[in-house]
Amino acid sequence: MTNKVLLQFLRSLFFLLILLPAPLLAGAQEKKVVRVVFVSLSWNSEIPFRVAMAKGYFKAQGITIEPIFIRGGPAAIAALVSGDVDYGSIGGAQAIIRSRSRGLDVSIIGSIASRTNYSIVGNRETKSIEDLRGKIIGVTGAGAFSDFAVRTFLRKNNIDPDKDVFLRAIGQTTLRAAALEKGMIAAAPFSPEEAVTLMKKGFPQIVNLSETLGIPQSILVARAEVLEKYPETSKRFLKALIMGMQLAKNDKKEAIKSGFEAGLKGDPETVSKAYDLYIPSLTPDLSIAVEGVQLMLDEDIRNGLVDKKMTLDKVINDRLLKRAQEELRAEGRLK
Repeated sequence: MTNKVLLQFLRSLFFLLILLPAPLLAGAQEKKVVRVVFVSLSWNSEIPFRVAMAKGYFKAQGITIEPIFIRGGPAAIAALVSGDVDYGSIGGAQAIIRSRSRGLDVSIIGSIASRTNYSIVGNRETKSIEDLRGKIIGVTGAGAFSDFAVRTFLRKNNIDPDKDVFLRAIGQTTLRAAALEKGMIAAAPFSPEEAVTLMKKGFPQIVNLSETLGIPQSILVARAEVLEKYPETSKRFLKALIMGMQLAKNDKKEAIKSGFEAGLKGDPETVSKAYDLYIPSLTPDLSIAVEGVQLMLDEDIRNGLVDKKMTLDKVINDRLLKRAQEELRAEGRLK
């Protein structure tokens, strides 16, 4: 090929690329397989994903999901930041707020739950909110989400968490359950399934925070780099997940059936009763509970854990979520 012919070919290719529609150019770099990290295999956080997988909603959007389970928010965020995974489902916005304050490229892109999924369960002598006064309440650890949620709940009910009760760091769920059964603590927050198990043993539910505490416990996160590089993939991912959420909230029998088909485990009776506890907390369309995230941000600023200049717009990126919602409404799949 002569230089003249080569030059003419390059010119033609250049003009062809200019004239190509932007969506076609963008589509060339979109992903077909996306990796999603989860920190829990509990039904309340997994069910919209599993429904969407079982019903083929991701497949219909041209996406295959590769779920990755990593125990612990810090490890999940590390996988996200390193690029090992594309999206993440983690518990509580505090981890993202604190990560952003340290300059890490992570943002909240949606909410699985707009409220707290815990139920506070008491020992056999502690059956009401007022019964908590002067008692020991077990939490995961100081500064953990369970600690923040319990403190916020107590304040809303005119109980000073620093004066009227004793908050004690016990550890993860099984340790809190053992402490409750042995009488070491008067009450503690538990996941829906664990709460059902304890209630079967005769321990009273004091309150279901899914009905009362507007703080998002299960959120979706991603790096800005992923959202910018793969906007179509991200939008389609969110659309499929919203459809899974819609079925999960509106059809209990089919949602639970789909969850089992997609690999979730559990005793059917416990799963069914737990569903009734957490379903009020699930968002219908992944909309972010902004007021709840603001509460968590304010608390971290007050405690000196993040800079006073930190604002919600540095933590939340719901641009593609809004596009996904708009498209589903136009398609008649979302009201």
